[in-house]
Amino acid sequence: MKPTRLLIICLAMLLATSMTAQNAPALKDLVERFDAAQAKVDTLQAPFTLTMRRSMLKTPTVTKGTLYLQGSDFAHFNFAPPEDLVLHLTPKALISYSPGAKEAEFLKIGVIKNHNRKFLGLGQKLSFLGEYFQIGLGQSKDVAGTYFLMLTPRTLGMKKRMQSLYIWVDHESNLPRQLQWVERGGDSWQLELGNLQVNQPLPQSVINFKLPGGVPLKSEFSFFATRKK
Repeated sequence: MKPTRLLIICLAMLLATSMTAQNAPALKDLVERFDAAQAKVDTLQAPFTLTMRRSMLKTPTVTKGTLYLQGSDFAHFNFAPPEDLVLHLTPKALISYSPGAKEAEFLKIGVIKNHNRKFLGLGQKLSFLGEYFQIGLGQSKDVAGTYFLMLTPRTLGMKKRMQSLYIWVDHESNLPRQLQWVERGGDSWQLELGNLQVNQPLPQSVINFKLPGGVPLKSEFSFFATRKK
């Protein structure tokens, strides 16, 4: 599986296991809280910072913008300048659009098991994904006010693709504050979320996102490949 496709699946899936950590709730309790919080979320809006690190490069690439989620309908990343980019992810496909360049790319994802899942784990039960990963409840000082989940591949197929997936869960909201996934080759992506606005109306331009007429749509996806420094 190509790195890009793996990243997209990780954006759409979060998981669960067993283990406990000092001064933290039992994993079972945390999973129940997380699932209950997710079930109440229909829409979400938050500023994000995406940090991409490549094993062959010394300098990471950092981009910022706003993330919009609507149930299992879509995840929409609107990047801030100087980036000229919009990413629109649905359960079946990803569109990359550059408004300034008037160019767009399309990547078919295909149907993933449990097509009603919600992006970034919002509305998705963690226990559903336990068959693919093991999750340990650990400690991390990287993000204050969060619980730290360490996820390692359980299946042979996932072990060939990924090293680990980490989730920082907010103490109060029980929703994700930060995510990091590390590929088998060492490349990693870290998504930090700012203030979460839950169940607020989303912009119509996001809800009704469509490419302008006349914009060519290429059957490829070069976003991660082109951000080397």
